[in-house]
Amino acid sequence: MNIKALLSKLKQKSTSAKGRSIFTFMIFLLISTIFWFMMTLNETVQRDYRLPVEINGIPEGTTFITRPPQHIDVSVKDKGRALIKYDWGNPPKVRIKYQDFIVKGDNRIVINQEMLGNSIRNSFGSGCEILSIRPDSINLITTSRPGDRLPIFFDISAATEPQYIAYGEMECKYDSVTVYSLNGIPSSMLNVQTEHVTLRDLTDTTTIEIALKSPAGTRVEPSRISVTIPVEPLVTKKRILPVHVINKPQNVTVHTFPANIELEYLVPMSLFKNDVATPVAVINYRDIDIDATTAHVNLTQIPDYYHNIKCTPAEVEYLTEKSSAPHVKEENDNQ
Repeated sequence: MNIKALLSKLKQKSTSAKGRSIFTFMIFLLISTIFWFMMTLNETVQRDYRLPVEINGIPEGTTFITRPPQHIDVSVKDKGRALIKYDWGNPPKVRIKYQDFIVKGDNRIVINQEMLGNSIRNSFGSGCEILSIRPDSINLITTSRPGDRLPIFFDISAATEPQYIAYGEMECKYDSVTVYSLNGIPSSMLNVQTEHVTLRDLTDTTTIEIALKSPAGTRVEPSRISVTIPVEPLVTKKRILPVHVINKPQNVTVHTFPANIELEYLVPMSLFKNDVATPVAVINYRDIDIDATTAHVNLTQIPDYYHNIKCTPAEVEYLTEKSSAPHVKEENDNQ
């Protein structure tokens, strides 16, 4: 159906008795809506708003130890026509002049409920009635001291699923933060700690946002940081190691059966091809039980990134041969 045919059909319906009735009803509905809207604008109404706070005239080099509120929640009563412009998501700002409220010689901004109510009323207009304010007062501590840089202590406990490991240093954009204070930080404060965080069952590299602890009378910037915990899978690796005998006399030769053992262990995937450790399989001659036919194999020089270490076999058979030689001394090499 083209547009011309559609308009013709609408014209026919609108000139019918039923069409005229619908048209008349719509006209009266529109007039009623206009009258209702005008009456509403003349009525006194109550509204709740969240007002952004703006502090002006802050001297250069001044830092707030106490964080100023970002918003103030108010409940007001006024004529609908006075508040309608704020009902569309554009509430007025609460503007505070720094010099009007700073307490001389005290480094504090103090705004009681009456002062705050006057500032809000000026934003809405003199005819507005303030019913409630949250918070009902503002008390801020400021300082002109430069900040001190302190390192961050990460109080984070991370555990992974089996077959995974949190390997490597935690990554953070910041290695230190700025601490502002009124009278200087205490000498015992050597670092800034994060809030304690416990992570469990990790299977992939994880980034978290964590708050920093700010001792009383100080402010830490930034107050929150992002920390990345590197997590990677553990993979199986095997290698063959010769068995060495240590602490044996020079005139003794020890033969082991087998002469080599298989070392099986798990390493982080990133180190699978870059495993430069040199583990050693040894038998301590002093620990050999002369009544036994096998000796236990010990592993040395094992790096901390080896996990679930398995030695096969764990014990080896041995055979000793002695030769007569004066002034026998012990040696640490296998012969």
